Amino acid sequence: MNGISLTVPSSLRLLSLIRSTVRNFLEIENIKEKFIFQLLSVVDELSTNAIEHGYKYSLEKDLLVKVRVNIEENQIELEVEDFGEGIQENSNSKEEGGMGLHIVRGMVDKFEIIKKEKGLAIKVYKKIEEGN
Repeated sequence: MNGISLTVPSSLRLLSLIRSTVRNFLEIENIKEKFIFQLLSVVDELSTNAIEHGYKYSLEKDLLVKVRVNIEENQIELEVEDFGEGIQENSNSKEEGGMGLHIVRGMVDKFEIIKKEKGLAIKVYKKIEEGN
């Protein structure tokens, strides 16, 4: 398995760092531009959601967002994880999702929400073709 993991403080200012790191990794791995564009849209949406909803824009310095990207054969696995409040038991809002999550679901082959004791991870899978 070939991949990267990036953990950054929860800040909208760092979305460009997440995006550029994921882009550089995918380019090094010779992933086609059309897949890179789709995956960057996905990572932007999931990372923004982690910051906005997982932490409700908190400025505490110990709040983190973790992004992992793995490539195995012809599939990319992308996971964005926060360690925030998670989902209230009586709320289905994350499963139903807003327009952004609806768009993400349409761009990937598989979409998983993993509820944790503290926080939430969203994992997506996308089949890809390597090379240009």
